[in-house]
Amino acid sequence: MKKEEHYLQRCLECDTVVNIAKNLHNQTACCPNCDEVLQSGNRWGLRRCTIIAISILILLPFALLFPLMNIDLLGVPIYASVWGGVWKMATSGFPYTAFMILICSVIMPISFALLVISLRLQRLLGHRPRYTLIFLKKAKQWVMLDVYLVALAVAAFKVREYAPLSFDIYLLPFVLTTVLTILLFIKIDPKRLWNEFYPEYHSLSPDHPSQPTLCPECDYTFDENIVDKKGRQRCPRCETNLAISDSVKLQRVWATLVAGVIMMIPANILPISSTEFAGSTSADSLISGVLLFISMGSYTVAAIVFIASIAVPFSKVGVILYLLLAIHFRWKHPIHWQMKLLHYVHFVGRWSMLDLFVLALMMSLVERGQIISFSVGDAAFYFGAAVFLTMISSSNLDARMLWRIHREHQDTKTSG
Repeated sequence: MKKEEHYLQRCLECDTVVNIAKNLHNQTACCPNCDEVLQSGNRWGLRRCTIIAISILILLPFALLFPLMNIDLLGVPIYASVWGGVWKMATSGFPYTAFMILICSVIMPISFALLVISLRLQRLLGHRPRYTLIFLKKAKQWVMLDVYLVALAVAAFKVREYAPLSFDIYLLPFVLTTVLTILLFIKIDPKRLWNEFYPEYHSLSPDHPSQPTLCPECDYTFDENIVDKKGRQRCPRCETNLAISDSVKLQRVWATLVAGVIMMIPANILPISSTEFAGSTSADSLISGVLLFISMGSYTVAAIVFIASIAVPFSKVGVILYLLLAIHFRWKHPIHWQMKLLHYVHFVGRWSMLDLFVLALMMSLVERGQIISFSVGDAAFYFGAAVFLTMISSSNLDARMLWRIHREHQDTKTSG
C-alpha cells in the first residue's frame, strides 16, 4: 500500500504548523488549534470561475447603467440607477463622496471580474500573474454589490412616502450580478491559483529540518532561512517583504483607527442629508434618520439603518481598540473570544457603506428644483472616510500577535 504524502502548512491565523495530507479531493483541511481553513476542497477551477466572471461582466452594464426603480412625481417618471446616483452626487458638489461610492459599486466589481478573466488569459499565454493574484485578494472586501442591494430596499422605503414607487426590469440583472459575484467569492481559491501558476514552489515536507515561516500575502509556507541579497526575509513566490516588525504593523492599525475616529465625530454631528418638501426643509443626521423611520412605522428599516450606520461603526472601533490594548498590555483574555471579535470586524465593516448607497439612490430619484428636493449633507464624506479607514485598520490587525500572547501565557502556566 502506497504511503500517503504530507506537507507542512503554517496557519495564517494562529501560526500553528500543521501536517496536511496531499491530494485531499473535495475535502477541507482545518487548523486543529483555531479551526481556520487551511485547504478548501469545495472550490472551482479557474475555467469555471472565468465563465462566472464573464457572465458578471456581461450583466454589469445593465445592472449599473439602467434604472433599477422609479418614482412617479406628478405624472413625471424619475429613474434611479447606480451610475445615475454617483453622477448626480458628483455634479451636485460632492465629488469625493461620489468617488467613494463609485469605487465600491462600480470600479471594484468590474475590476474583480476582469482580474479573474485576466488570470485565465495569462494562463493561456503562459504569463506569471503575481500582481494579479495579489490584487485579487485585496479587491474582494471592496466589492459591495450585496450592500447596495440592501440599500436599494432602504431607499425604496424612504421615498415611498413622497411618491408612488415601482421597480424596473433591470433590477433583475442587478440581483443576478450580485448573486453571481457572491458565488464567485465563495468558489474561487487564490491559494490554489498560486499553487497552479507557481508549481516549482513546493510545499515543505514534514521532515524538514528548519522551522517554516508563512507569507500572509500568498499563503506560502517556506524555509525561514531564505533571505534576499540584502539579508531581508522576502517571500520567494510573491516577493512580499516579511521583515516588517510587529510595532510597525501596530502603528499602521493605530494610525488608521485614530484617523477613522476623528472622521466619525463630524459624521455623527453634522447633517448627512436634507430634504425639502412642500416648502419645509428638514436636515437629518445619522440618528435622526433612524428616528424618522421609526416615526414612519418602518421599524425593520430603522433597525437596518441603525445597525449599519451607528451600531456597526462604533462597535467596530470599540473592538479594534480593545484588541490593540489587549496586545499592548498582554491581557490574559480567552483567545477564541478575541478571534470571534476580530472575525466580526472583518465581516461587518463593509456594511457601513449602506447609508452612502442610500444617499446616492436618493440623489438620483429626488432631484433638486422639483417639489421634493434632496441634498447630501457634509457628514456624508466624513462618514465614508471613517468607513474606509476602519476597514483598512481591521485588515492590518494581525491575529498572530494575539495568539503569541496566548501561547506565552500558556507556557507560563505550564512552567509554573
